[in-house]
Amino acid sequence: MQKTKKKVIIIGAGTAGLVIANQLQDNFDVIVYEKSKYESYPWYYKVPLMIGLVFRKKVMRHITKREFILSNGRVIPFFESNLLGGASVMNGCVHVFGFKSKWESVLERFNLSYDELLKSNDKAYSYDKNEKSKTTLMHAPQNIIDNAFIETLNMKNIKNGDVSYSESEVCGVIQNTVRNFFRTSVLSLIKKKNFISCMQEKVESIIFDDSGKAKGVRTDRGEKEADYVILSAGVIGSNDLMLREKNKNNFFRDIPVGKIIQDHTNIRVNVLANKEIDSLNEIYESFFKKLALVVKHFTGKPTVMRGTGATSAAYLDLDKDGEIDTRIQILQFAESGRHCSDGKMFGSDEPSFSISINAIHPESYGYIKLNGDTNIVDPNFLSASKDIDILKLALDYCFELLKSEPIKEHVLEIIDEEIIKKDPEKYIRDTMFSGHHLIGGLHNAVDSDFKVKNTEGLYVCDASIFDRYVASNIHSSVVLIADLFAKKFIRKNF
Repeated sequence: MQKTKKKVIIIGAGTAGLVIANQLQDNFDVIVYEKSKYESYPWYYKVPLMIGLVFRKKVMRHITKREFILSNGRVIPFFESNLLGGASVMNGCVHVFGFKSKWESVLERFNLSYDELLKSNDKAYSYDKNEKSKTTLMHAPQNIIDNAFIETLNMKNIKNGDVSYSESEVCGVIQNTVRNFFRTSVLSLIKKKNFISCMQEKVESIIFDDSGKAKGVRTDRGEKEADYVILSAGVIGSNDLMLREKNKNNFFRDIPVGKIIQDHTNIRVNVLANKEIDSLNEIYESFFKKLALVVKHFTGKPTVMRGTGATSAAYLDLDKDGEIDTRIQILQFAESGRHCSDGKMFGSDEPSFSISINAIHPESYGYIKLNGDTNIVDPNFLSASKDIDILKLALDYCFELLKSEPIKEHVLEIIDEEIIKKDPEKYIRDTMFSGHHLIGGLHNAVDSDFKVKNTEGLYVCDASIFDRYVASNIHSSVVLIADLFAKKFIRKNF
């Protein structure tokens, strides 16, 4: 007689939750609760580039927008998924494995090895589009701007290499999670679905016995029992629920929740090109160019539609302390306001590109706290002076780069150059946006098994358990830590 499987409830069917459910489903009776409404979106959004239209729609269904208020009073948007698969299917397109040294520090906390991480990476990702149950990777197409960008960096002693790894100064082609036409995501990892996913059902609280053992959850549709509860609702969702539990249960009293959250700061240097380069600025304003781009994409030719518009990148050690601190990348468009904040899709229809700047290891950190029935999220961007210093160095580096051969041959004008030079800190604060890479808040709330301290049967695994950035883009970071957690959970509890 077959032994009855133990029941696991996973809170959140996003990037982490689905990876965990996929791993556990053979050994446990798994049910996933997801507050989001939609199981999929229209097929055309599955083309990687087309997801940008979702962020610019006035009426949003598949994502929800909240606002962060900056120290200077600016309000910037932050987007959350309203979709099965979470950020992985909403915007998880650029692939970055990250830093071995940073990964090792995180893995040590959970008694995991780097070899285990590499095995998970090999299992999750592949360049062979015929391999099933993997997220497929493809290189972004390169044009004259990319070629000039990389050649100029080479002349500054930045060598070509694999920019999915970040351990040394290197430049090269960006890798995207896509097959020929459509994005791939954590949904691609699921070869069979033996777990139950309950959409549009919000978990309101966790049910405990008097000893602190998790017995199940209470949703907006009733109580559900389980042997184990795994919290994978993302940084905002997981911290929010834990804060509510902390207000109710004494055994949470000494557990730090919602503290030391971080997000990447992103700024841009916009550039007018002196010739047509088929930038998105040009293409968007022309029906015939848009039609030609779509035809090329769906006949299998490599185009900018295979990615987010980012095509080549470089890792830099700008403060020369021996550690990579900055990622810059070429975007095949320029914007006068991110996410259509100036009322237009792009700033102009002139041939344009931009250099996106991301300070990888910010020292600024903020918090998540409750305010009645709502939560307040404040990453406290640029509160650490070093973060400003790194971004200033990055602006200087980009100016120097754009004025060097051979990329200078394609530059007509660096937009707002004089404004930036006059007061770079003001420019940074006036034009920065979220990198949409929230981490932290629960990294000190869990033990080496990802179990919430002072409890039994309650675990957390998502971006909230990272105490540092292991990569410049957190999509693969979350996928891999979720996979490692699931394997460890099976070893410990099956």
